[in-house]
Amino acid sequence: MGITITGLDDIRRHLRQSQQHAESLSGTHDVPIAKLLTSEFMLLNTDFESVDAMFAASGYKIESSQDLKSVPDEAWDSFVRSRTRFGSWEELLSEAAKEYLGRRLMGEA
Repeated sequence: MGITITGLDDIRRHLRQSQQHAESLSGTHDVPIAKLLTSEFMLLNTDFESVDAMFAASGYKIESSQDLKSVPDEAWDSFVRSRTRFGSWEELLSEAAKEYLGRRLMGEA
């Protein structure tokens, strides 16, 4: 009497794909802010439906990463605290990066 197990090939294939995704994440990467701060992320975690809407509502002209760097850190963190579920811009970016990495590991991003 034997037991037949099916699906092991699918599991092996999935594990191999996950390993490939993980290997592609090693090292340092520049990720566009739009890939980190997706509409889904923004809707779940902020008062905005997009990062562009957040920038527009901030009262600062933010059209580039240089523009964002020119905003005083304390003022920007205060805005982030008041309109998101995070205590700072760094917290928001950190959580967005975790979610981005999760999507990449699953092959979704």
